[in-house]
Amino acid sequence: MQSYQPQTINIPVCKPYLWENEIRYVNEALHEGWISSKGRFINDFENKFASFCKSRYAVTVSNATNALHLAIDVLGLGDGDEIIIPDFTMMAPVFAILQNRCIPVFVDIDETWNMDVDQIESKVSKKTKAIMVVHNYGHPAYMPAIKRICDKHGLLLIEDCSEAIGAEVDGEFIGNWGNISCYSFYANKIITTGEGGMITTNDPKIFELVKSKKNMAFGTEQFRFEHTAVGYNYRMTNIQAAIGLGQLEYVDHAIEKKIQIANLYMRYLNGVPGVVFPPNKPWAKNVYWVFGILVTEEFGCSMAYLQSILSAQGIETRNFFTPAHKQPFLKGLAIKGEFPNSTFIHLHGLYLPSFVALKDSEIEDICNIIKDTQQGLNR
Repeated sequence: MQSYQPQTINIPVCKPYLWENEIRYVNEALHEGWISSKGRFINDFENKFASFCKSRYAVTVSNATNALHLAIDVLGLGDGDEIIIPDFTMMAPVFAILQNRCIPVFVDIDETWNMDVDQIESKVSKKTKAIMVVHNYGHPAYMPAIKRICDKHGLLLIEDCSEAIGAEVDGEFIGNWGNISCYSFYANKIITTGEGGMITTNDPKIFELVKSKKNMAFGTEQFRFEHTAVGYNYRMTNIQAAIGLGQLEYVDHAIEKKIQIANLYMRYLNGVPGVVFPPNKPWAKNVYWVFGILVTEEFGCSMAYLQSILSAQGIETRNFFTPAHKQPFLKGLAIKGEFPNSTFIHLHGLYLPSFVALKDSEIEDICNIIKDTQQGLNR
């Protein structure tokens, strides 16, 4: 096998990128003294995020896991209610369902790496109350079909947009197809506040309930400490919102860069046997939150072996999510059905570095290592 010696590099899968105004806005928040959960940056961030997403309302929260919990809560879902969700997902949505004492009902994924629309109706029962769509790895699920199923069966629709800010279906932004949507601003997301999240909705009643319950469900003025509902401390700080506002000003640039990175990977790796690129349907705008590939048997070695080669060169990779039906904490849940597609991409999927500051030359180095590894195996 030919040895490949790139320049000395140490490339993580992801790292946050600061543009121009994040530090300035944070310093302004510190100077003004608004460092907790009130301040002008919270209002500005919410209003401008709603405008970007073309949603009527947006409410900041402490993180997307809490956003999902709160979304289920304000929709009135609880004991024994079934929520249909993809088997292949990060586990935060499942945690949120279980926190609300609901029952997750899992469906396999299709070629978009999102929930298989054709399997959804077979999972609908008398106990089904909602569908929770998780847009995986930057590519949206096909929302028009899912919306039709919800309308047909009278189901609520929740979108987890954490991994796909700015993605589109048939030219329409995700996040506006259902009752409520949740976003993540964790450090590895397209825009970040370090930790943090957002809830969007077009329903004024849901909006008011989210605002109240995320802020301890306080009463008004002299009745502040009279609580009419169970509330939570799911507030974002003004400092986090200041970072988020600075990030949001460059969200289009960040998305454009993510797409450029993906296109460059696909150019360099085009034709490499056993490397399967991420989906990109004609009806979708994939924002490539991460650049994931499948390493199949045709490549000539295991995915783990390729990862070890990359790691030895200082290049971090990350395995795909472990599906719900393989999760140890769900062993006591009777999970019905077969999940061959989510199992396959779990076993064969990894994602490569794709952060905004990643250089073209670094992408070329990574791809050369992958190609040299594959070619060396067949000599």
